[in-house]
Amino acid sequence: MILSRTLAKRRIARGERPGWFAAWGPVLADAVILLLVFALLWSPLLTLIYVMQAGTGVTILVFFLVYFVPTQVVLILASLWAARSRWRDDGEGQSGA
Repeated sequence: MILSRTLAKRRIARGERPGWFAAWGPVLADAVILLLVFALLWSPLLTLIYVMQAGTGVTILVFFLVYFVPTQVVLILASLWAARSRWRDDGEGQSGA
């Protein structure tokens, strides 16, 4: 999200409309970075769950909060910025009433 947002804001400020890969490549990079962070968190999180002897519901809640929610936030925001950087406001399709 940080990489794609930063690049998109700079491109929008310059008035540059990037190609498909230039806009969506940083979203893929954000996803890969997120997966690397999750890989680093996997073992400590499992150790914590085992030590706490958490039940199934607590384990599901922890995984939901630690993995699912951040993934959704990062990928949705990164996608919005990628789409926004490719947006072209040339008045096509707008009613001229």
